[in-house]
Amino acid sequence: MNPQSDEQILRNCSSEEIGQLQKLASSTTAGIWRIKRAKALLGALQGISPERLMYQVRVPVISIVKCINDFSRLGMAYFDTPARIPTQREAAVERMLALLDNPSSAPSDTSCHLSLRYIGTQFTANQIRLIREMIRNDPNASRNSIARQMCLTFNLYGPNGKPRNASAVDMIKRMIMDNLISIPVRVSRKYIASTPPLKIVLPLLPIKKETSPKSLSLSFVLVQKPEEKALWNAMIYHFHYIPIYKLFGPRLRYLVFAGNHESSGGTGLVSPLAALSFSSSAWRVSCRDDYIGWNDAQRVMNLPLVINNSRFLILPWVKVPNLASAILGTIGRRVGQDWETRYNRRPVLLESFVERNRFRGTCYKAANWLEAGTTVGYSLHGTEKKRQQTTKAVFLRPLQKNFRDILCQPNHG
Repeated sequence: MNPQSDEQILRNCSSEEIGQLQKLASSTTAGIWRIKRAKALLGALQGISPERLMYQVRVPVISIVKCINDFSRLGMAYFDTPARIPTQREAAVERMLALLDNPSSAPSDTSCHLSLRYIGTQFTANQIRLIREMIRNDPNASRNSIARQMCLTFNLYGPNGKPRNASAVDMIKRMIMDNLISIPVRVSRKYIASTPPLKIVLPLLPIKKETSPKSLSLSFVLVQKPEEKALWNAMIYHFHYIPIYKLFGPRLRYLVFAGNHESSGGTGLVSPLAALSFSSSAWRVSCRDDYIGWNDAQRVMNLPLVINNSRFLILPWVKVPNLASAILGTIGRRVGQDWETRYNRRPVLLESFVERNRFRGTCYKAANWLEAGTTVGYSLHGTEKKRQQTTKAVFLRPLQKNFRDILCQPNHG
């Protein structure tokens, strides 16, 4: 069944039902399943697409579409019986909400032991109370302002010694999704709606199929300048099968050119060939974790020493044999030093996920990456069941021979 349009939902939704949805969306006792789906429906009534709502409520697209269809058919009766029992995560959030709203009903030591993880950081009930107090003391504060206070209060600093402000903002967004905290949205007068990168005219040099990677004089540029960021964003948005160009947390982005980009002064007199990036690794991957041999405590401590090749694109008209493996080989020898320079932490293992229904991973194998196994991907982006079950091959490349000794150290700094 195709989802009804927003106008159809609106016609079928009375003002009383809208009020009931708003009450559910702001509740701390209705249960996370109801809370998030009420938020999704209110967003749909405002004309927000399921794809955008996914980022606002962290519910898979397929579940949002089903929610819209079922609510259109059943009305508020849709919320009478949740479609499933709470997940382990949802149950933990519900226990936290109950504790925060009625602390006297819980044992005295619960505040210390009950915690929730947001963006890799554990928060206890007492810490969330402190965040609520920050908001209460300055009701006009922005999310950025609260994030800066959180970094100072909870010692949220990256390995480079700088506050993790961007990560703290993401933590706040997740806490708001779970109704643990509430911060009114402030719209700046200077705010400009986000628009996709413009499709730019890429300067091309004639590249024949018989060209070799060596003859191209490959030039690797660590993206830093605004014009380099704009080019990287545009290439990913328009030519990568995952067009999301915004990366979160620690990250490095690279552009690969044919010719010496530096000697041209960045004037664009060379031809861009590829774009790739590295960012934070996946939280838990069974075959990777088995390959490393670490336990949960070691993984939590040392996961920052594993980084993910999160994007890799060769422009579609570039058909040079062995170019992909040449790029992966070169970047594998360079990225460790670049990451350490920026984040004061030397990674010892690279990971990447290759969708089997799209690629065979041949270039990774040719660049001495190891196929550690497969994983069944769970995607928030999926609009059909099949998309949720995309099988991915997990490729790994050790950057040091003793990477296992380093990653399995419980107290590695």
